[in-house]
Formats: sequence, structure tokens, C-alpha cells
Amino acid sequence: MLHPETNKSIVQIICRDFSGCSNVRLRFNQYYLTSIHERLGIHFVNTPIPCTDANWLSQTKAFICQRFVNEQDYQLIKMLKEHQPKFGYKLIYELDDIVWMHNNENVPDYNMASFNFAKSAPLIHASLQKILPLFDQIVASTDYLAKAFREDFNLPNVTVIKNVVPSFLWGTDIKAPLKTDLVKPHIGYTGAPQHYRNPIPLGVSPEYPLGVTAMTGDWTNEWVNFIKENVKNDKINFTIHSAIPYFFEDVADKIHHAPWVDTVNYPQLVKKNNYDIIIAPLQDNMFNKCKSDLRFIEGCIAGSVVMATDFKDGPYEYVHPLCKCKPDITQEELNNKLKMICQKDVYNSILKYQYDYLEKSGRRLESNKHINEWLSMID
Repeated sequence: MLHPETNKSIVQIICRDFSGCSNVRLRFNQYYLTSIHERLGIHFVNTPIPCTDANWLSQTKAFICQRFVNEQDYQLIKMLKEHQPKFGYKLIYELDDIVWMHNNENVPDYNMASFNFAKSAPLIHASLQKILPLFDQIVASTDYLAKAFREDFNLPNVTVIKNVVPSFLWGTDIKAPLKTDLVKPHIGYTGAPQHYRNPIPLGVSPEYPLGVTAMTGDWTNEWVNFIKENVKNDKINFTIHSAIPYFFEDVADKIHHAPWVDTVNYPQLVKKNNYDIIIAPLQDNMFNKCKSDLRFIEGCIAGSVVMATDFKDGPYEYVHPLCKCKPDITQEELNNKLKMICQKDVYNSILKYQYDYLEKSGRRLESNKHINEWLSMID
């Protein structure tokens, strides 16, 4: 544990963008930990470029570097490593998504990022082989991602800090139990467009001149048909975030579209929409095994029951058993699950389970468990 009297009172967080990963993994933590810096005796500083002034380095307890994957990153860390004996700081590598090939699998082809990652994967892997040994500790967001680090780079110093949800953005209110069964539930899909692939016609995009074929991706046909059937029959209200996929175009006039918002405003959008149920369909693949259960804990804090695909080593191990869906689930089985979950006693029981899980697991950012994980990481 750190104490105010230590002369190492700065942690430099090297964070270069404002993506969801950067905010969830680092920036939101920095915001809160900075607000309690007097209690911790540590100042968390977020910067795209490390401060290498000698006075700063002498006070720096640790550097936390996210997603360093190229030659320029290697040169930067090499320089910090050379100065480490003199100044005595700790070098920490942080990653949320896998960015290299593991077990002969890459980013799935329905994710548009696959077009870039497939080409750059060998270069990234080669860079990581040089970069990672320079760090004193590797921090991953999931057990499976940590396993991939250990297996592919022979690293013993890998720990896991799971994603958390900040109460300062989500709030602490608890949804009241249902008094009657849900007749027409409001279902939300809050996932990003990377979970499927919209078509791009031949010759339309300079970036993809040969065009791009459509893929349902993580949705699978059963999930698509489950939503479309219930929307057409007016049995559910359905809201989808960010973009409307090509496979919902024929029912676009019957579904609600929540335009993209940044990660700071996203929690209040979800709370405002007040979903009864949030769905998280996934395919069983390596990339998704490395993903976190962020959608689940967001549902927990928002007071929305979460239905999600569960498979071995997948992210949704702690979803309520009645809400777990097999990768090959049928449309009929999805309808039966929905009907059961909409019964008030079942729904209330699941909601209580989710609230209890959130508190007992320490998955709020402000929890002592999570704060101590961060303090242990930088010690």
C-alpha cells in the first residue's frame, strides 16, 4: 500500500486516444483516483507522451502504457528502461483487446478491423516480442487474454484487473422490482458495429475498392430472426445503438436507433432508455474469449437483465444461468427464454442476482477491491 509520505507520488498513464478501451481501462480510473489523491498520496497523470524531465522521473512511481505495439513504442520503452535503474520507477503494460494471432486465429473476418490486423499481425507480434520483456508487469482485462500473453510470449508477470463500471457516471440508484409481468419488454443492443459487417458495394469505397460482403457476425441468423419476428409482431420494443445493421433494414421503421455517443455520455443514454433487457450475442471464437464481460456489468449497474451467449472460456460466465444462451441456440429457444424472463418473479430474481453480483465482486470502479488492485499494480 502506498502512503502520503513516499517521495514517489506520480503515476504517468500513457494514453494516446479517447477510445472506449482507453476510457474504461485507464481514463475513468485516473479521474476517480485523482479525486482521492490526498487519501492515496499519489497523483495519476494522463498524458499521450511521457514526461522525462529528471525532476518528474525522480518522483514517478510507475508508467502505465496502453497498447504499445510498434517500433516507435519500442524505442520509447527502451529509453525508459535505460533510465529505470537511476530513477526506480515501474513499467506496466496494459491491454484490453488481443492484437495478435493466437492459436492460429486472428480478429474475426466480420470485424472490419480484421482487414488491417490480418496484414499487420506478424509485425505486431514481432514488435511485442521486443517490447513486452522490457516491462515489469503485464496487466490484462481477462483471464483468457492473460493466458494468451503467457503462452505466446512466455511471460510470467501477467496479472488480471477486470473491467469495472464507474458509479460517478452510472449512478447508484436501484431499479424497483416489477409488480406485473412484462408484456412488451424494451430490449436494447448496446454493442458496437464491429460485431457484424455491413456490405460495401464494388467501387464505392477507396479504402475497399473490391467491396465488402455482408456478415451477420456475432448476431447469427437465429438472433436476427428472433428480434425481427418479435418486432414485426409488435411483441417487443427494440433499440439498437450506433448504427442499424443491414439485416434490420426491412424493419428499420419499427425499431429505435440510439445514435453513437462518446463513452462519457454513454452511461446516461443507457439509463435514460431504461432497458428491461440488454442482449449480448457472440460467436465462440478466440477474439471473443479475450473480450471482457463489460456489457454484463453495465446491465447490472443500469438495472437491465442481460441475456448473453455463454461458451467455454467466454466472457459471460457470471450471467444468470436462466439468461445464458448457447452459441447454437435456436429462435424457438430464444423466444422461450424471453417469455420466462418476462415473468415478474423470475425477472425480479435475476435483477437481484445482478445487483448482488456487482457489489460482492467489487466491479464498481469505486470499490475498495478495485482500488487496491490498482495500488498493488503500481507498487
